Parts: sequence; C-alpha cells; structure tokens
Amino acid sequence: MQVRLSSQKKEIISNGTVFLFDENSDFSLNIDTENSLELILTVSFAEDISQKQRIETSLSENHLKITCFNFAAEGTGLTAPLEIAVVDGKKIYFMFWAYLEGNREKKSKARKVEYTLYRE
Repeated sequence: MQVRLSSQKKEIISNGTVFLFDENSDFSLNIDTENSLELILTVSFAEDISQKQRIETSLSENHLKITCFNFAAEGTGLTAPLEIAVVDGKKIYFMFWAYLEGNREKKSKARKVEYTLYRE
C-alpha cells in the first residue's frame, strides 16, 4: 500500500519530529532534488536582550538560515508555510513548530521540532 499526504493541494514531501542535541542546537535539512540542486535549510535558536519573539532569515547561495529568537517552552513556530525554493517550476514550502520539553528548573531542557516540507 502506498500513502500520499497532502494539505491545501500541496504534496507533503517530508515531515517529522526531531529532538535537538540540546535546547539551542541547530536543526538542518539537506534537500537534494532530482536535477542536482542541493538546498541546505538550517533552523537555529537564540535568545537576545529584547526578549521579543521573532524570526530572521538569510540566504547565502544554496543555504537558507532561519534564526528563531526567544522561542518559549510553550511552543512557537511559523503560523503559515514559508516558501523556501522553486524546483522545476514548483514551489517548496517549509513549516515548523518548536517546543522546550522538561519542567525542572535549573536543568537543561530538550528542544523538540516538528516540521513539514510541501511541494506544489
């Protein structure tokens, strides 16, 4: 049996849940396409003095970096898929949600990231 996933007429090409090495570790996806295009997508987590949640993106050649500032334990992420590439004329989108797991004070916590990649 073969199962195909979709949402809003977009094919779900990858999805999963990962626990990062520690709460501020990066999470990277290496996306190889059939036409020899390689895209590296890195999501990183940081805190700054503003304490305001925000996401910054930067692109350098084939490496898209998404930096998430001040992401809280309750769970935070994108509220709409982010277009990250166009491959063979079809848009590729990325969506994620991140949580800090664990509730002991003064103990390190684990960051859990749930993600989905879509294609038109």
